[in-house]
Amino acid sequence: MHYALALLLVVVCQSAAADQIRITTTQDWNRWQRPGDALSVENGTLRPGFIRRDINAVANAVRFGGGIHGVGSNPTRAGNLIDGDRTTYWAPDPSAPLEDWWIEIDLGRAVSAQRIELQFIEGSAPLEFFRILTSDGEPFFNNANSVIPGSLRYNKSTSYSFNTENTVVIDFEKKPLQYIRIEADRIQSDPDIRLGEVSVQSIGDNISLGIWERGGGVSIVSEVGSTFGRELVESVGISNTLVDGDITTYWGTVHRGGSGAQPEQQFGQFELDLGALFWVDTVRMLGDGSGIAPGRGAGYHRGGTFNYLWYQFYTSDGSRSVDGSLRWELMGELPSDPRNLQGIVHFEEHFPLRKVRHVRLFFPMSNGIQAFNGRIGTTAEWQVFGYGHPAEAVAVSPLFDLQSVQHITALHWDVDTPSGARLEIRSRTGNALQETYVFYDKNGKAVTQKRYDKLIPSFRGAIDTLRTPGADWSTWSRPYDTSGQLFLSPAPRRYVQLELRFVSEKPLASAALNELRIEYNQPLAQTTRAEIFPPRSEPGQTGNFTYYLRAEIASSSRGFDQIQIVSSAGLSFESLRIDGQTQAVESASIEQGILLRLTEPVRRSALVEIDFQSTLFLNQTRFDAYLYNSALGPQVRQPVDPGDADERIDSSVTFVALPSNDRLLDNLTLSSPALTPNGDGIHDEVILSFDLLKIIDPRPVELTVYDLAGRRVVTASETSVSAGRISLRWDGRTPGGQLVSPGTYILGIRVRGDAYERVQHRIVTVVY
Repeated sequence: MHYALALLLVVVCQSAAADQIRITTTQDWNRWQRPGDALSVENGTLRPGFIRRDINAVANAVRFGGGIHGVGSNPTRAGNLIDGDRTTYWAPDPSAPLEDWWIEIDLGRAVSAQRIELQFIEGSAPLEFFRILTSDGEPFFNNANSVIPGSLRYNKSTSYSFNTENTVVIDFEKKPLQYIRIEADRIQSDPDIRLGEVSVQSIGDNISLGIWERGGGVSIVSEVGSTFGRELVESVGISNTLVDGDITTYWGTVHRGGSGAQPEQQFGQFELDLGALFWVDTVRMLGDGSGIAPGRGAGYHRGGTFNYLWYQFYTSDGSRSVDGSLRWELMGELPSDPRNLQGIVHFEEHFPLRKVRHVRLFFPMSNGIQAFNGRIGTTAEWQVFGYGHPAEAVAVSPLFDLQSVQHITALHWDVDTPSGARLEIRSRTGNALQETYVFYDKNGKAVTQKRYDKLIPSFRGAIDTLRTPGADWSTWSRPYDTSGQLFLSPAPRRYVQLELRFVSEKPLASAALNELRIEYNQPLAQTTRAEIFPPRSEPGQTGNFTYYLRAEIASSSRGFDQIQIVSSAGLSFESLRIDGQTQAVESASIEQGILLRLTEPVRRSALVEIDFQSTLFLNQTRFDAYLYNSALGPQVRQPVDPGDADERIDSSVTFVALPSNDRLLDNLTLSSPALTPNGDGIHDEVILSFDLLKIIDPRPVELTVYDLAGRRVVTASETSVSAGRISLRWDGRTPGGQLVSPGTYILGIRVRGDAYERVQHRIVTVVY
């Protein structure tokens, strides 16, 4: 997703213990970048949208630019026909001539219609003699096979005579439909005609129509992978014809190699990015030729168009392979058959409801090396259907400007999360912005700066300034766990941005976010930089380290009197100096670290040096520091940034590296070379201890006992552990509790890493 935002939100601060950014109104949420209809705002609440099945396509025709297309008489009542209220109605004017007894509805886009229904008001007189005409939007063509602008051809008509039914239904069999015309064939004696509603039941909400608004896209590639350099990525304008809701715009290439044999077999590919992760179960590919001239005169006609000889249909949820490419899953195949080319117009793939972000179609543009003599792969529209809330949709805030460098303390939110749904909130911060400019001509079309400069002043339009995060911005934080949690991104900073990820593991479950609040205040220190020395160490050996912390204090800074250092390795405090002077410090052990309490607050710029000891088992073990002011409470915590704290120290990092090698275990020791399991409490078991290195997530570690012939006697221990000092025990028995025979045995320790495994052995003698 593209995160460049032109909006920079200036926050107005209020005098209080802590200033706040509050996002709680519809206007607030409308400043965010949202993926179109995948997220919606109602009454100040941001929530995922909803994809429906079996919808009435008339009800939201206006949203797509449709509505009443025309009416012969009584136009003031025409809107009643599509207002969803069966008590309101349209009626032809009884005094009007017969040719004015008609009304037309435009659905605004082509839909796969299952049923058309006319509902006359109960107790009124239904039309007795009338026709229902339908069109997918096909225009008329002149003798030169060019479209006649503004023309509309109704290509199906159903006539009714002596009708007495108040409800009239037409089964439309999922054929494309956009326009409906109802016209009377006779003036009838009972003029009390009241047509209450016209409805069109279609498959559901067509997800493909919102692709561009969600930040998705369409890619069409002709002659995929051509070894002759003929591969062509079609323009956005051509690609858009597949998802514009207009059946008369289409993609279909006239074979560039002409007819006959070609140098190679040629293939085409469609790929759609829906712009969010949806629950999808149906995809339709419509190959109507309504936008192509019928078969007469010169040029290509509908008779010379071909759809697909065969195809392979794939979906992807957006997950990536190791090489960064999308992971695709084959969901359907059309077997090769020449009758497919023109015998099938509408292709449909139906599958169990699943998470889909991308869809892809791979198809031949030639039969072997023989070119089709006509227009290949003719496709008018793609329609994607599903059900429920989006499986995943992302919103990104504007760049909030705090007006100066501020300490961001906490993030609060109010969200409703039913079972099967969750909201992930991440943050990032920075002090620098990048500015780029977008140039427009007088018609509002974006042009290059070079083109803009060449325009005469009267032909120049506006220039927009696009502000995006600069080079010093942090990456997105890990997701926040609970409301009120301390801020996770680096601070103090001037700018802050949030990302919201709505996740629905069940189609009918969705989170609803009512409010967000960011707390901030003047920093404890204006800027901080920290580095650790030495930046390298041997694994499993206790080492001496110094943490150098440079704190720059401004007149507005609130100072600090506590320093917390945390690390997965743990540490033991030795001493602390400020500008070279040793300080009296109260040290307290905390989970994965230490908390140092100074006797006096630091209120001036200073270099703080902290000596400590630690034993490392992981490469690039981090040591993170935080500043506190006891007068402000534990919720005010300022993280310390890595950097050059002391020019005399060659480090600038706050992690310690281990030697570059493939060792996974080291320092393997045996508690005793002999095992005497006689119950006297002396050497009744043997303990193998070793350093497990470079293992972040728990990994399998196995202790196996072999005899001198190399045969496995017993697996004495099998567990999953992460890096650290590990001890495994064996009491000389099998899993069934039986003692092994006296003799010499080999103990093997096997460690499985991500890419390889390592084994070490020791010998023990069993005596009893």
